[in-house]
Amino acid sequence: MIQNHFTATGLVFNSNGEVLMIKHKKLGVWLPPGGHVDENELPCQAALREIYEETGVKAQVISASQGVDLVSDAHCKELPLPFVILLEDIENTWLHNHIDLVYLCLAENNDFVKNETETDDIGWFLPEAVQALDTFHNVRNTIVKAAQYMKKRGYND
Repeated sequence: MIQNHFTATGLVFNSNGEVLMIKHKKLGVWLPPGGHVDENELPCQAALREIYEETGVKAQVISASQGVDLVSDAHCKELPLPFVILLEDIENTWLHNHIDLVYLCLAENNDFVKNETETDDIGWFLPEAVQALDTFHNVRNTIVKAAQYMKKRGYND
């Protein structure tokens, strides 16, 4: 039986253009903060909750919207658009998957607090430095593209 779980990840950039990474305790690799979306929780809220729970960093989501303004009214509103949505094969069988909504975020503070139950380490890294970290190929590529997107739009100058 296939299990698909919705997750949300925050690519958190600070004013120096660095990205926040955690060394995941269970997986032993460096990842951006993120986790499962709780029942009745919006994915963008889940990303911010996970960032704060894992690192103590408060952040805001930046919508990756391409400038298409949809009509909103009292009964409908547009949510922040993720930078990318990934389908991740967790056990190399395609039977346990994460549908990961990856959001661009700006840090409101640079000081972090390590969550001992989930992380072995935390750090701010320039996107180029992430290439040398022990992480997944898709994480490296996503961070490079996200940093380019942020720079092009005037963030982290």
